[in-house]
Amino acid sequence: MNNKLQEAIEVHDTLNPLLWNENNTLKQDVFEKLSNIAQEFLKFIEIPLNIVDIEIVGSNASYNYNEKSDIDLHIIVNSEVNYIEPTILRQLYNDRKGAFNRDYELEINGLPVELYIEDVKDGNATNGRFSILKNEWVKFPEPITYEVPDISKDLNEMLDKCFKTLQSSDAEEVRTLINDIYMMRKLGLAEDGEASVGNLVFKELRNMDIMSDLKDHYYELRSEELSL
Repeated sequence: MNNKLQEAIEVHDTLNPLLWNENNTLKQDVFEKLSNIAQEFLKFIEIPLNIVDIEIVGSNASYNYNEKSDIDLHIIVNSEVNYIEPTILRQLYNDRKGAFNRDYELEINGLPVELYIEDVKDGNATNGRFSILKNEWVKFPEPITYEVPDISKDLNEMLDKCFKTLQSSDAEEVRTLINDIYMMRKLGLAEDGEASVGNLVFKELRNMDIMSDLKDHYYELRSEELSL
């Protein structure tokens, strides 16, 4: 396993000291900044939300973070208690969430902040959940004892697909691959959790900036298609 891959799947005995105090409470300045970011996001999207909670999830709410791990800030909503049809509402959420993450380059102590709208009924496989609204743990993370699988073959196969697609002039092909990668991660988390092959491959692609390259390439191709 190469050094870069080892960094992507680090496991620690303590929570990330850039965010958490020694007693596992969220640092006050971090709490205030994340609260401000959440409020800015809610103003930005201009879409009605039935908010259940605002939570930190993922690696930085657990022990498997690394120096490139995002702070995953999830707005937990109940889309069924809304006057807009849920399918349309989800499309609006995804659009505004994507626009916010593109327009704002936000960091907390050098860690990028990624906003996401999560429906309460969907659930999200994560070892820890910390509520920004309540400033307390919803689910305190359990120590990580799993063995990390060898993802070399799966990663190399996906990298081949990505490099090939980055040479493609077909925007739909690029969009399809991006969606496939996210679905690979979603299924991996649902079936095997944080140590799933799908999740680890996704994290490697993200750490290598492949996901950003794919998205940039897609929008470049769409811009060309829409231009005269």
